[in-house]
Amino acid sequence: MKELESILHPISSNFVLLTRNPMRGWFELQIGIPNNWAFSANDEIDVEIINETEVGKVIKIFPKNDNLVVDDLVLFAEIIINTNKKIAEKELEFKQQLEDKKKNLEEMAKEFFKELDELKENSFKKLNDKFSDELKEKKERKKRTPKEPVVEASSEILPTE
Repeated sequence: MKELESILHPISSNFVLLTRNPMRGWFELQIGIPNNWAFSANDEIDVEIINETEVGKVIKIFPKNDNLVVDDLVLFAEIIINTNKKIAEKELEFKQQLEDKKKNLEEMAKEFFKELDELKENSFKKLNDKFSDELKEKKERKKRTPKEPVVEASSEILPTE
């Protein structure tokens, strides 16, 4: 890889155009970025949207003073690209965490409702069995021993043989 190619390599997937502004005496760099990417100017470098479509936009990166060189513009473009890639990774990581938590909550809910159904089913079965057993015990307890026949004493004396 040659020197210029190696300098532009980090931004090659977004690189659109490098031009020289003869009126100002500096280079201007254009890169293509997705619409949702963030960027902003700073004290040394300015950023301007050149073209915007549904897919993305082309931005122009240019210096605010004559002290900056093309390498600084490329470095700034690389910062924009890397920062937005990190943001995208964080968003993806967060979405994955949300998905994992969602799955965990769904599993917890599934277990809870399963346990609830079992509790409903088993509780009434156990209560009914217990109730039946108690009824049987009550019936067994209520059985009374038969009374001895009561013989009434009479005033007549029966003849003895």
